[in-house]
Amino acid sequence: MFLESYEIKALGALVLFLLILYFWVRRIQQKHRLERDWKSRCKDLVLNNRNALAREGVDFEKLAELVRMKIKPDQLEMVIHLLTAGRVQYNIDDREVPDNLEADLDFEKRRPPVTEAADNSSQESEPVTPETFEKMNPEQEKTWLQVVHNRFRKAVAEKEITERRAKLKLLVRMVELGKKAVEDDPNKAVARKGYELSLWDRFYEKEYLEINYE
Repeated sequence: MFLESYEIKALGALVLFLLILYFWVRRIQQKHRLERDWKSRCKDLVLNNRNALAREGVDFEKLAELVRMKIKPDQLEMVIHLLTAGRVQYNIDDREVPDNLEADLDFEKRRPPVTEAADNSSQESEPVTPETFEKMNPEQEKTWLQVVHNRFRKAVAEKEITERRAKLKLLVRMVELGKKAVEDDPNKAVARKGYELSLWDRFYEKEYLEINYE
């Protein structure tokens, strides 16, 4: 009788231990699955914003390190927004204007999230018409991209650049200068400028993929 009672208790303890082990393993698996999902979403965030990040000279390896430190996707999204946001100019020499003397550090005050509506309103201020927007045909676009590609490869060869990150930095600088030339041209309509800027974006994306898969 005593032996049977001992066996029942041992069996009950074993079942309890197995249940605890089962739920512990499930918890670990769920945690790993959640981390993989976070990393996948973080990777998509970086890839979707790689052009803007590269233009700002952001170190992609440091962003990857943030992901390894288990940053959440919504936190990474805020980091990317801060890295790619336009710089604010403060006129600290004008002491007559109090707002110019310090930044707003009211951490308790919550601002509404930035929406795309504000950005789209500025783009819609000037209507696009056939007279102001003439696109190249596909063959001309291909020729333009090839000419710029040759200029980039020539610059890489002349500077004897072989390291991938250095090539990316040179690519970013070339795209920045090309876009600045487009934006500073007073003879181009807004729609035409937007089209030529999109060509520079296509060139950057094409070269970025080539550099990373060389």
